Amino acid sequence: MTKVLFLNVTTHGHVNPSLGLVNELTNRGVEVVYFSSEEFREKIEAAGAVYRPYHYDLNIFKNGFDVLLDHGLDIMQDILTQIEDDSFDAVIHSIAMPFSKQLAEYLMIPAVSMLAVFMGMQDFMKPDKTQLAGKFKALNDAYLLEAKKIEQALTVHMPTRFFDLIFNVEPLNIVFTSDYFMPENDRAFFDEKYVLVGADIYQRLEDTANFPIERLKEAKEVLYISFGTIFGGFAKDIYQKVFDAFGDSEYLVVMAAHHVGLEELTVPDNFIVQEYIPQNEVLKYADVAITHNGLNSMNDLILNEVPFVSLPMGSDQPALAERLVELNAGIRLDYQQVDSDELKAAVEKVQVEPDYLNNLKQIKQSFLDAGGYKKAVDAIEAYI
Repeated sequence: MTKVLFLNVTTHGHVNPSLGLVNELTNRGVEVVYFSSEEFREKIEAAGAVYRPYHYDLNIFKNGFDVLLDHGLDIMQDILTQIEDDSFDAVIHSIAMPFSKQLAEYLMIPAVSMLAVFMGMQDFMKPDKTQLAGKFKALNDAYLLEAKKIEQALTVHMPTRFFDLIFNVEPLNIVFTSDYFMPENDRAFFDEKYVLVGADIYQRLEDTANFPIERLKEAKEVLYISFGTIFGGFAKDIYQKVFDAFGDSEYLVVMAAHHVGLEELTVPDNFIVQEYIPQNEVLKYADVAITHNGLNSMNDLILNEVPFVSLPMGSDQPALAERLVELNAGIRLDYQQVDSDELKAAVEKVQVEPDYLNNLKQIKQSFLDAGGYKKAVDAIEAYI
């Protein structure tokens, strides 16, 4: 294996865990050509890959699926045009990357999938059970028209359901968790096609130039709060509750507010609120956290041994938070019902009672023991 094509949707939740995989591949002498958006270019190049731009915005989970229905053929032809002088041994893609299977088929090379989401997969494999079931059905007629255009132009097989365009299981699938963290009732689903490699431990490039990191070094206690880049604006009421709970407290509160818009609210003096927070750097100084419990944020908190309170808002977050509760490694609250006093009490409890942190450390060790990116690339090389 000397050269691979990496295709990914342009979201932090899918790009960030891929960077360590890219770095391990390039360290072994494999050239990686990685398609993404300009937002992630610096991180991708720092991991060792050659960056190529999509000419459409593929942040589909934030911006919607219309781009796939209106420009599907254009998206595929643009990628093929940019790689017409390249020869690849394999395609590696996020499981959610549309057209990845079809591009691998067109290029007549094997494909490997990478799972940034794994909890609840058994149900998600049955699209009628998902929360988006109605939306998938409504999109299907428009999708089939675009699929027909693609089949005629490129002579590839398109799935008959739109759902299968954004859910691409391959003969080999890399999963970022450990057997210990996987709930018992999910384990039967993850057969020999799935390789569990532990959490993403790669220290990705982060911009700290515009962040007052010195304030964290001097602070008595640091509380970190993030509700993610997609779900950050999902429930704006929660920000006022956070201000009420921790304003004028002894905490220095670092809070991410990605495209939220808090102009109407008064931010307490002990808060640092920015659209972008260099999360891994901040977590080196954090004593406790509040999170929406997205997989990457959860893993970063566990790996940095920061106890936290979960306010899951959607996707796989409720299932991940419930697993933490089962392992007595965290507290889960309802983001719609929680009040400021309850939030403050939960943060104090998870920080003070040692069982939470001790159990987080057990999860962390299971991640470290799972084999990491070395195991992932060994499996890819063996498969190729």
